[in-house]
Amino acid sequence: MLNNTLNRTLFKSNVLKKTAILSVVASLFLAGCGSDQNFKREVEGNEDYLQSPSLKPLIIPEGVSVPTATSDFYVDKTEIKGNLGKQLDIRPPSLPIPTVPDAFAVYNSGSVTFNAPLSNQVWERIPNSLSKRNISIASQDSNAIQTNKAFIIRADEEQAVEASYSIKRQLLGDTETITILITSLTRGTDDLTSQPIEVQRYVVGLFNDIMDDVAPDSMRVAPPKAQDKEAEKNKAESKKPATAVSSTN
Repeated sequence: MLNNTLNRTLFKSNVLKKTAILSVVASLFLAGCGSDQNFKREVEGNEDYLQSPSLKPLIIPEGVSVPTATSDFYVDKTEIKGNLGKQLDIRPPSLPIPTVPDAFAVYNSGSVTFNAPLSNQVWERIPNSLSKRNISIASQDSNAIQTNKAFIIRADEEQAVEASYSIKRQLLGDTETITILITSLTRGTDDLTSQPIEVQRYVVGLFNDIMDDVAPDSMRVAPPKAQDKEAEKNKAESKKPATAVSSTN
């Protein structure tokens, strides 16, 4: 019994050491990849298929019968317009995430509409949230905010965009409906306002930044992790006193 206890202790010690080493290696690997954001924009893998020759017409010898043609396996040769290969943006669309109680938000046609109780005081806190991101306000009243153009930097973009926003509020009883939309969006000399995915990414991005600022403290505390039953069992066993077994000469 004593030998079993010692073996189990040594085994756990080795597992902990191996786990610690793997954790360090994983941390270094992630740190090394942290500056490379290309994985968010392009598919990686073998590209030999791009060099595949085109299919040749099937030559049927005389006297050989062939099955009746079916459309089940028809290959559509229609020309595809749009980005392909490494130019393809594979990032998913951004979605608005409300962080205050009894609130909801939806994205539709270039704008985020958000409704929440007045008690959350979201509207009053928006100017400070804009200021934190160096987005200056061009004009403001009790129900509308118009920003100046500001550079917006994202970790998954190589070049910043310049954007301006219009934020409006409508009071409905004891709730407020806030609408955020982009009034201009450019990257260098390119106008991005006609690109729905880009508009969605930057208008939803600002909304989620504001939600992060107004989130209650309860949303910032991660819930305690449930302990693994096997870990609890091993912990309980380790507390049991070792039983010495006497040998008889």
